[in-house]
Amino acid sequence: MRSSWDETRAKSAYHFDPVLRDPRWDTVTGLGHITPCWTEELKEIIDTARPATWANRGYKGQGVEVPKPDLAAEEYDLQRVGADPDMIITDLNWQIPPVLKKITELFALDDCMERIHVQQPGQVWNLHIDKLQKWCPEDPDRVLRVFVQLTDWQPGQFWEYGNHHWNQWRAGDVTTFDWQNLPHSTANAGHHPRATFQLTGVISPATEKFLKALRSTTSYQL
Repeated sequence: MRSSWDETRAKSAYHFDPVLRDPRWDTVTGLGHITPCWTEELKEIIDTARPATWANRGYKGQGVEVPKPDLAAEEYDLQRVGADPDMIITDLNWQIPPVLKKITELFALDDCMERIHVQQPGQVWNLHIDKLQKWCPEDPDRVLRVFVQLTDWQPGQFWEYGNHHWNQWRAGDVTTFDWQNLPHSTANAGHHPRATFQLTGVISPATEKFLKALRSTTSYQL
């Protein structure tokens, strides 16, 4: 049986040593901060998000099905460790309010997929390595995945990047990571929903220009 984890791990440059803390890998990459201006939209964003599993997470956009061999390999990884392949990993909202659309426009990623993750208490996105090369097979290094935190960190919430556990973020923090190599997961063991705006696409000249502007200011004003 195919294993998505075994296949992606074999291609990764990560060390996979649970004791080692290597700063080249075991980290999240900060890109800057955007001054939050979406407070009024948050309740609707959270209330209208819908449960997602590995099968219906949106392979490359809303409603895009995972190729059957890939899904079988992903679900096999869950089953072989005793997890339910139909478990809810997060709630997703594909309806992007205008205030967040402004962020999408600023990043100017080509072939951009935008979605909002609302991870509810008890939901877990299992350890995995991303397969985003489908956005640009000829040059995967041009593919960027960006996260904008929409809510402040609350106890019990975490992201894990390799051996680095990331918490205590603030709404507006913008991050990325080495998606080609870094195993990662996220969970909400707390008492509050965690909302994150995610963008995935191909870097354009306008993207590079905005990243430079984002890094050069304490907090970017939309």
